[in-house]
Amino acid sequence: MKADILGTEYTIKRRKKADDPKLKDCDGYCDSSIKQIVVETFERDALSKEDLRHEIVHAFLDESGLRSCTHSCGQGWARNEEMVDWIATQAPKMLRVFQQADCI
Repeated sequence: MKADILGTEYTIKRRKKADDPKLKDCDGYCDSSIKQIVVETFERDALSKEDLRHEIVHAFLDESGLRSCTHSCGQGWARNEEMVDWIATQAPKMLRVFQQADCI
């Protein structure tokens, strides 16, 4: 599958942990150097969708320049996993409200 992230094409792949060593300690990752997002394949599709949203948020932050321009000791907001999780979790709810308010 392909995704247009701010004008840059990313490849999205689903893999099992056993088939990808980078998934050893996580459920997905975004590699902006090769424009690829990988998420673990789960029995419950809802988990894969949430992980995929999370990695897509990382891709948007990378492509917008915010990730590399985050200024903070250690980890600024655009690199913070908790912030990325919040955006990924709330995005469907925000989209519904935007649609209800007819502001898309």
